[in-house]
Amino acid sequence: MPRRRADSVGDSELDKLVELGFSRQTVDRLLSAGVKTIRHILLFNAEELQELLGSPDTELPRRLINAARELLAESPIATTAKERIEALGKVPTLKTGVEGLDNAIGGLDLHHHEFAGEFAGKTIMALQTAIASVSQFGFRVVYVDTEKTIDQYLYSNLIRNMCNRFGIDYDKLINNYLYVYNPATVDDLEDFIKLRLADLVLSNNAKVIIVDSITALYRAQFRGRERLAERQQRLHYVLDWLRRLTIRAGMLVVYTNQVMTSPAGFIEVKLPVGGNVLAHTVNARWLMVRASKAKNEGVLRA
Repeated sequence: MPRRRADSVGDSELDKLVELGFSRQTVDRLLSAGVKTIRHILLFNAEELQELLGSPDTELPRRLINAARELLAESPIATTAKERIEALGKVPTLKTGVEGLDNAIGGLDLHHHEFAGEFAGKTIMALQTAIASVSQFGFRVVYVDTEKTIDQYLYSNLIRNMCNRFGIDYDKLINNYLYVYNPATVDDLEDFIKLRLADLVLSNNAKVIIVDSITALYRAQFRGRERLAERQQRLHYVLDWLRRLTIRAGMLVVYTNQVMTSPAGFIEVKLPVGGNVLAHTVNARWLMVRASKAKNEGVLRA
């Protein structure tokens, strides 16, 4: 067996690749990039793996993907519709604690859900969903805070009261179950999701991902209509990575989203931003509306 380089990470699941004939250098490159498991390799396509490895060998990424499939015994196959229905029947449904929503749809399943609105309590809804998931299933939660709004709540009575409501110890929540990341740029967000988030999902039982909000960085950093197509393409890319994680690992993804004003005749309508790229990705969209900013009451509209 090839000798281990001094800067290699210790014993790793990826050592199986060396036994299949891949070089130690290839394994070290994967590890240094943040790819620690065989399953993580299957999240990439061949072009992405080649870019990650910085390798001129165009066949290497495809061989890695095929080897990962062989090691995990996961060849691309279809199942019968009945088998799919049976599998879906085993997927847990999260009770959010919002009585009207839970009664209407039964709760949130492990798919992608969007809550959009203007000063309507989106972050509080996201936090309640996070705490409810810890209470009901013991899932770890990764809170991606693009607007830097969660900081004001982390040590507040609001979260403590939510923990009491759902029977969760506050200290246990913040020490063991809730991870927070504040990306400063779109590049930070995309790299985190592809590498660090994927590792948390695959290796640390993180089953609930909250992105608050999904469009904030893209609206701010792709300015002008001339960059709209680029913005939507990049947004679609990060949404696709979250879709891949959902397929491979089964997750609940909750997006909060901003709204924009769209003239409609003599009235103005508030609509979620993100266009069809976001609309075609989420499984359920909810518009949060408050009749008055002076009142706490509001409604959810599908």
